[in-house]
Amino acid sequence: MKKIYILIMYSLLATALHAQDGFGTYLRDVIQKQEKGILVTAKLIEACGLCDSLDLIMDYEYEKRYQKGEIPYSIDLYNYGFSESGYAYAPKHRYYGYTLFAESDELWESLIGKQYASITADDVKSYLVTSGMLPSARNNNDYQDENNVLNQFVTYHLLPYRLAADKLVNHINEYGYSISNPAMLTIPVTEYYVTMGKRRLLRTYESKESNGVYINRFPQEDKSRQGSGHEISCDPDKEGIFIDTQKSIFDIRNAIVYPINKVLAYTEDVAKQFGLTRLRFDISGLFPELSNNDIRLKRSNAETSKYVYIPNAREYPYLADLDINEQAYVIYSNAWNSGYNNLNSDEMKASGYYDITLRLPPIPKRATYEIRYKVLANSYRGIAHVYFGTNKESLHPVGIPIDFSKGADSQSASQYGWQADRGEGYADQMTDNEMHYNGVMKGVKSIYGTGRGTEREDTRCIRHILVRQLLDPDQTYYLRFKTVLDNPRKELFMDYIEFCPREVYDNPDEPEDIW
Repeated sequence: MKKIYILIMYSLLATALHAQDGFGTYLRDVIQKQEKGILVTAKLIEACGLCDSLDLIMDYEYEKRYQKGEIPYSIDLYNYGFSESGYAYAPKHRYYGYTLFAESDELWESLIGKQYASITADDVKSYLVTSGMLPSARNNNDYQDENNVLNQFVTYHLLPYRLAADKLVNHINEYGYSISNPAMLTIPVTEYYVTMGKRRLLRTYESKESNGVYINRFPQEDKSRQGSGHEISCDPDKEGIFIDTQKSIFDIRNAIVYPINKVLAYTEDVAKQFGLTRLRFDISGLFPELSNNDIRLKRSNAETSKYVYIPNAREYPYLADLDINEQAYVIYSNAWNSGYNNLNSDEMKASGYYDITLRLPPIPKRATYEIRYKVLANSYRGIAHVYFGTNKESLHPVGIPIDFSKGADSQSASQYGWQADRGEGYADQMTDNEMHYNGVMKGVKSIYGTGRGTEREDTRCIRHILVRQLLDPDQTYYLRFKTVLDNPRKELFMDYIEFCPREVYDNPDEPEDIW
């Protein structure tokens, strides 16, 4: 009877949720009513055939499995090989979500010279072709083609995340910041997202000096060794696009719309700026599911929010971009107000006989890159063989297995060449050069952990250089981590990944900054 009751309740819930309109239906309604505001954008999205996919609200297969008990309600952390005590709770739902950055109808009127209601998808495509914003895209009339100029333009405005205004960027533990005084901003913070359609990077940015959140802003910053880390100035062509959070449309079941004041496109200039920038990705930020289901960086110390269990392949592939084998157990640690010396304080970990594969964000331009992997080392971490490549089913090993338990305070890790900063520019740079030669780097100055100072000062914080090779923006790359130990209690630690172009790490005129 209990199982029948659960299935009936699930059926009623699914029916109720199906009755709630998704984002695609909202956009069609805007078109039908000819409402001024984002009508032109709504027409473009419909022309690209995206409305149906934007109507997705919930993964009903996951819902059914959770209700039937096929997804564990919780796991005992210590019994499943983690160093913590207590429980990790599986997500109750698997919601979808979307964020749209939309040019206003008034902006399109000024650019195209027609009244907003009469502007068509063809008009916008002609504008894009004439302006030369996307020269490598196809100039054809198949707007559902991922390589079509209009499709590439439209999908760059869409993220598969439902991002509230206070989650466009995350102020948590950057240098000089305190969550007890959230209005007092300090050094710049960024967040990198992978857009829908053809996978490209979009960056959100906010600093004390920017006066708001911007898309693809690339200012000058004081990142010298003794610098403040703050934004100094910004050239007009690099100031990015302001996100008007005060005029957002947030009453849509599965989406939020933010007005923008300029035309947003992934131009060659934007790609060039990304290609000259060290890109730091919070690993948990790569998974839309964690944001859409109020898991990532939840401002709560509640027991059910502290540790979240991510189902593995046997139970359900909850994260689309992380393959978790059946013998592995993965948790997300929210770590709110914990003072951990991690990017945004949070972390993910795997235990058991793990063999997990991560789809990486796209490379912005063809160039030689280092891919780096940050670890907070301690005796609970394990040894893993790392694999890399484009064929997920046949990745190549990267060197010998890496012992992620070894920090610079470990006697057996003296080969790293780690020495504390002495405030002497040349000597400190030589230490950095020696460590880099040995395939590792210190943590960064921009991240601050309570009781340990900055990441750079924390001997446990090590960035391992996993890959150094020519990479292509039209390829999809993967990292695989496989334990080499016959010990299910040794963890794989996941915090952040960096893509660093050779122009930054091997610049003869200006050494890579420590921030």
